[in-house]
Amino acid sequence: MGVRTLAKGFYVKLAWANIRRSREVYLPYLIACAIIGGIYFLVCGFAMSGELTGVPGGESARALFQMGVIVFTVFAAGFLLSINRFLVKRRKREFGLYGVLGLSKAHVGRILLLENAIVLLGGLACGLVFALVFGKLLFLLLLKLMHALPQNEFRPAPVAYLATAALFLGVYFVSSLYNLAQVHLANPIQLLQSEKRGEKDSKLVIPMALIGAAMLGAAYYFAWTVESSGTAMGIFFLLVLLVILATNLLFTSGSIAVLRALRANKRFYYRPQNFVSVSGMFHRMRQNASGLATICILSTMFLVTLCGTLSLYLGQEKTLAPQYPYDVQVSGYAPYHDRLGADAKLAALAEEHNVVMHADESGLNYHNYVEGEANPDGTVYPGSELYMQPHSLYLDGTLHFDLEGAEEDREAFLDAARQLSMVLKNEAGEDVTYYYRVRDIWSARQESYGMYGGLLFLGAFFAILFLAVTVLMIYFKQITEGYEDKERFDILQQVGMDEKQVRGTINAQVLWVFFLPLATALLHMVFASRILTRMLQSFMLYDWVLVLCCALGVSAAFALIYLIAYRMTARAYFKIVKR
Repeated sequence: MGVRTLAKGFYVKLAWANIRRSREVYLPYLIACAIIGGIYFLVCGFAMSGELTGVPGGESARALFQMGVIVFTVFAAGFLLSINRFLVKRRKREFGLYGVLGLSKAHVGRILLLENAIVLLGGLACGLVFALVFGKLLFLLLLKLMHALPQNEFRPAPVAYLATAALFLGVYFVSSLYNLAQVHLANPIQLLQSEKRGEKDSKLVIPMALIGAAMLGAAYYFAWTVESSGTAMGIFFLLVLLVILATNLLFTSGSIAVLRALRANKRFYYRPQNFVSVSGMFHRMRQNASGLATICILSTMFLVTLCGTLSLYLGQEKTLAPQYPYDVQVSGYAPYHDRLGADAKLAALAEEHNVVMHADESGLNYHNYVEGEANPDGTVYPGSELYMQPHSLYLDGTLHFDLEGAEEDREAFLDAARQLSMVLKNEAGEDVTYYYRVRDIWSARQESYGMYGGLLFLGAFFAILFLAVTVLMIYFKQITEGYEDKERFDILQQVGMDEKQVRGTINAQVLWVFFLPLATALLHMVFASRILTRMLQSFMLYDWVLVLCCALGVSAAFALIYLIAYRMTARAYFKIVKR
């Protein structure tokens, strides 16, 4: 019993020592787990708790968060698993060393299980603490975006804890299986040499590059030429899939094809500086092309998500204007039977509640029926469909008018107007009570702020997720590049290049590699903004200038964040190279 306890304690200590020794990679992983866990918990909390019930527009916001939980689960799990995969690949040489020192694969697997559990549990705990501490503040921010007054405090439902725990438990189970498989399927010698092996050039590099270019060109063409908002909505996800596949092909195969062309140009290639640069770029792209493509795709997701949700939120008044040319619309099942009576009843209610009704023809498109023309139900109007009173406009079966007065008086008038009724005979000759349908711009605006405010909040959560993983991948790439370039730095100096030349060559390669995803993501965004403008027309947003401004603003902000992330992670890179 004592031996077993000692063994367990030994493995825990060894796992903890490994985490501390590799804190330059495990600390960012823990931070990523905390960010993903905290955001996921908040999304589940907003979707499943009752604090938004009764808040104007709250049901729309809750519905959006409930749909967001499903999508967020897929992205969060995928990102955590991809980060784990990178860490295991990075540490394979260390696992091989354990085998050489006498530890069995079962022992190495146990260490991996403990390390994985410690980091995931630590990240989950930190994320929950963050969510509980700042959840109330974020809930108030959500209500602010919805233009709603706070009625309740944010109290996460118990199911939010269970959902978050289930996500991390699932990630732990799948990642542990992957980690154990990686250890058991390779021998110690292979593990020791795993970091040295790069991807070999395929004979299909040029065909795959051409296919990628064709796919990207087709996606750009359809995104730029689509005119119908319905068509744009229908083909958007197909184009997203095309862009993802094309980006991967162009980074993995297209980059190698370009480098081959440069190498084939003897006048260019056989110069000392170019020879070293092109050779180094071959190595970098073989090792990192897939990761760079992922960074590019995540960056594009960030840009499109934030641009779309921000455009909808800022353009709400423009979407309401064509639907509500006047403040209030009153109609019923058969309003033409009682349009004069309804007009008079509304005028009396307005006077009773101290509000003013008024309307004119400016800004309205209306149709005048020819005198004696039959309507679809068989009735015949004696004159024009357009009917004007000093306080309202009758148009296409609906009374339109603006309303002035104090907010409480206005709300009282609208509540009373919704109780107005008329009695008509049905086909059997029986009296039937019909209530008028009252639509007002204030209720529509509140519902709009609830839906689009929730959408912007959810979009911001997704944007943070994409951004966090993007920065994390940039950091991991810098760490990987640092260890590889340290050895290359020493070799190049041994063959005659001075330190300044070596640093200049490596810095140029690093800049090209890490800013290539940014440039490609911004190019994707140029074409995505076109189809995004068409898609937003489905929401009655026709202001392409607003969408363009949002796209430019979000792109500029992201480029700045990307630059800051690069500068910060570059410190870790140069620290490793200088060792």
